[in-house]
Amino acid sequence: MGLFGNEEKHHQEVREDTKEKAKQLAPAAVATHLAFAVGGFLLAKVVKSLGGRSVGGGKRHPGAYLFTLRFNFATVDDRDAWFKKFKILAEYVAENEPTTLAYEAATSEDDPLEVLVYERYVDKDALKDIHEKSTEYLRMKDEIKSEGIEYANIVTQAYYEQDLGFMETKF
Repeated sequence: MGLFGNEEKHHQEVREDTKEKAKQLAPAAVATHLAFAVGGFLLAKVVKSLGGRSVGGGKRHPGAYLFTLRFNFATVDDRDAWFKKFKILAEYVAENEPTTLAYEAATSEDDPLEVLVYERYVDKDALKDIHEKSTEYLRMKDEIKSEGIEYANIVTQAYYEQDLGFMETKF
């Protein structure tokens, strides 16, 4: 008998209550684990159906086509107005152009008016026949012109990947 006289009875009740709760929760735990397993399987299927587009060491694309554009904007206001247009286009590209592997804008460390756009496609046709003919891309070009968004110059360059390095590390 314990100090208070009924500890053993109390501990027995707690053990029985704990066992009962464990029995009630077991199906939920199994269901949760099953849901995660099925979810992971389905996610892998979706990634594969998108041509392997994934984060952290996804499918390689030997010979991918890279296209860069370097803009020098007239003013910070022009640059910021262009960024607003680019953001809309980038969201469209992510949702509607599965052959576009990367589509990113970056500002120069040394010149706030200089912007580099980095585009990566499975091949040149993905740029010429899909991206550059999309209604959203053409709309952006028209809006930039009609709104008077100015840049001093633009330099473009195209490349083919040699599949010698990596784009992202696996983590």
